[in-house]
Amino acid sequence: MDEEMFEILYHRYFGKVYRFAMRHAREAQEAEDLVHDVFLKFWKNRHSFVAAIPPDAQLLVIAKHAVINRYRRELLRKDAAVFLVAQGQQDLNTADFLLRENEMSEELQKALAGLPPKRREIFEKSRFEVMTYEEIASDMGISKNTVESQMVKALKFLRERLAHVDLHL
Repeated sequence: MDEEMFEILYHRYFGKVYRFAMRHAREAQEAEDLVHDVFLKFWKNRHSFVAAIPPDAQLLVIAKHAVINRYRRELLRKDAAVFLVAQGQQDLNTADFLLRENEMSEELQKALAGLPPKRREIFEKSRFEVMTYEEIASDMGISKNTVESQMVKALKFLRERLAHVDLHL
């Protein structure tokens, strides 16, 4: 698929994918962001799509997975907030909490920078985009076993690099 064909598909199916996204988004901007992510993923993986399957069906499958991943991320954030409150953190907006959170985020970014690029990509897809190993393998064109072994190596590396970080907020 070339850029001209992609542009035709974009204009033809944007509305359909947008309407689907609006059913699952709280506001129009969130739905539009989701649609752009869907088309970006479609473009990045354009060589793996099957011509026999209508493009709108393929786009809606990507959109469905994007919505599911968004819900997963929201649930993880809510679970983390509930855990912190249960641990005695009654005020999540304190300056101390935000400072520690920023420090931990900086430490994590430094540690992630030490990972080889593909291993980092696998880790980020798993932990930040909340993709399954199967989804990552399909997305990157690698085996599920490769994803698993790279995650084991990434987690070991990050545990070692972040051992000094105080995680008690």
